[in-house]
This record gives sequence, structure tokens and C-alpha cells, in this order.
Amino acid sequence: MSPEAARAQADPIVVQFRKPRPEDGAAMWRLVREMGGLELNSAYFYVLFATDFADTGVVAETEDGQLAGFVVGHRPPTRAEAVFVWQVGVAPWMRRQGLARSLLDELLARQPAEVSWLEASVTPDNTASTRLFRALARDRGVECRESEYMSAELFPRSHAAENLFRIGPLEPRIQTS
Repeated sequence: MSPEAARAQADPIVVQFRKPRPEDGAAMWRLVREMGGLELNSAYFYVLFATDFADTGVVAETEDGQLAGFVVGHRPPTRAEAVFVWQVGVAPWMRRQGLARSLLDELLARQPAEVSWLEASVTPDNTASTRLFRALARDRGVECRESEYMSAELFPRSHAAENLFRIGPLEPRIQTS
């Protein structure tokens, strides 16, 4: 769907959230390539994340099956109380509709009770992500700790430093069986 077609619709586009599946990997890769602004990983990376890290990912798809957005993350082995957000991608025709925030809320709702922190790394010039993560913390009434995480010197090519956002402690979720 083109951005023009999306804007021409009178009703907002309805999306459904679900776990990523391996067949979503190629669509996730294409979305990142088309949208720009995010670091494009290999197609293998997205298929791998949709296969082995589906519990820490969410995709949003339209009623006609188009990928509207996704979030991929993982549970750091040394910080079992955290879910780390690797990327949040939103199709250009779905921007400014709150989808990135909804994806994060859905990701958190799907995490086990022991997850009390959301983490993400953000480059200092990424104002959209900075606003997104600060707003998530503010709206949930929790801290948003920001600290240096990875210096630019750690990367082999030109890459900005990454700051760590640590949001929480989050309300525990009630586990149902």
C-alpha cells in the first residue's frame, strides 16, 4: 500500500499483533531497506530473529497480510530481568499513528513476569527513538536511565556511539497458564 493510498482511506488501518515467523524475515528486511534510517542487517539476521527469538519480537500486519511494522529483541543472558530491543521498524505508510509505541507495549505484555526492564541502545542523533523510549517511561511512571553503552571506536566502520536506555522497573505481569 502506498503512503498516498493509506492517507486516502477514511478509516485508520487496523493491524493485528503476533509473534514473528521465519517467513516474516524477508519482509522485515525489505521494510528496513525501504524505510531507511535503520541499520540494514542481512536477510539471514531477520529470518534468524524470527525463528530463534520470536518470544522477544512482535510483528504488526494489516488485514490483507502486509507487514506494517515489527520489533525484534532478545533477553540478555547476563540481565535476565531485561528485554533488549534491537530494532523497531514501521512502514512509512503507518508512521505517525503510534504503531512503534504499540509494538513496544505489545512486546512488554508478552514477556514473562521476571522481565522488569526494557533496554535499547540509541545513537545520540536518533531523536525519534529517544522520544519514543522517554515517552514509554514517562507514560508508565518509571525511570528512563540513559548511559554510555558502546563507543564509536568499537565499530569497524563509521558508526555513531550507542547510548543505553534502561526503562523500569516495570509492573509485573500476571502469568496465566
